[in-house]
Amino acid sequence: MALLKHGDFEFKNILKGGYKIKEDEPEILSEVKMSDRSIKRNYGDMPKTSIKIKFGRLDADTYKEYMSHFAKDEDIYSYFCPNTKTMKTKKFFVKRPEVSVLSTAVNEKYDEFEIELNQCGVI
Repeated sequence: MALLKHGDFEFKNILKGGYKIKEDEPEILSEVKMSDRSIKRNYGDMPKTSIKIKFGRLDADTYKEYMSHFAKDEDIYSYFCPNTKTMKTKKFFVKRPEVSVLSTAVNEKYDEFEIELNQCGVI
């Protein structure tokens, strides 16, 4: 089973320990410290999911293909939920990485990189 999908495309080359997910975290709209030192928080309507995916070294073609699936600032992805052992689909903001090029010779290689997805909507 894939950990992350964009449409029908399944991402591979995810490093061991490179899939970190926080699911259903409450959205804190505001936080105020009261005079009695207690803290009051106002929460949003939608709990958020955030995912960090770390990919291993990739060749030039694979890297370009992967980055084409992260080209939009926000998009719909399906991800593996470890709690329910199912795939869920949500809309996410995409944070693209700075990537190091390891070599520009005949076999161009890209170093490990991490993508962050932060939920911005439900489907």
